Amino acid sequence: MNSSPIIAPIVEGHGEVTAVRQLITRIGATFGTDVEVAQPFRLDSAKMRKPEELSKAVRLQEARVRGRVGGVLIVRDGDDNDIRCPVELARQIAPKSGAFSVPVEVVIACHEYEAWFLAALESLRKHTSVRNDATTPPNVESKRNAKKQLELMMNESYKETLHQAKFSSLMDLSAAAENSRSFRRMMHAIEILIS
Repeated sequence: MNSSPIIAPIVEGHGEVTAVRQLITRIGATFGTDVEVAQPFRLDSAKMRKPEELSKAVRLQEARVRGRVGGVLIVRDGDDNDIRCPVELARQIAPKSGAFSVPVEVVIACHEYEAWFLAALESLRKHTSVRNDATTPPNVESKRNAKKQLELMMNESYKETLHQAKFSSLMDLSAAAENSRSFRRMMHAIEILIS
């Protein structure tokens, strides 16, 4: 019987399917825990906004966790035009308490997953596609279009499916947490699920 905690993620983008596995594993290690990460379920942003679609995805992921320590982790971008507060968006999409047999945590990247890379940009210089003079901009979560800001600090075009997992495996987690409130929330959500 496997005694490691398990986290079953639900994500929006194709790049996040691989990237979030890297990130969860690394964050778990900061808490001294070897975390098993189930195959992420990809649910595009339009479907993630529909409670019935999100509930179906949570049910599928719930089955992967049942009977073990862990839970379902919903990770999505907070780039909605109609909601400016990631906390409010998380409340809107969070399932009702007790709706599932396993814990479910919601993390909203403010405004995009790529803002977490901006929050730890100096640590990504070791990747050949990132410029040697790349520096973390002030208030990384204050502006939209983190992908474009990130690309300006690169030697090539940013592609989620090419760069997201690599950057997730390289980024300095402490720097990201220091510079990004939503990344601190990501770390806290994982800590809750593995406890």
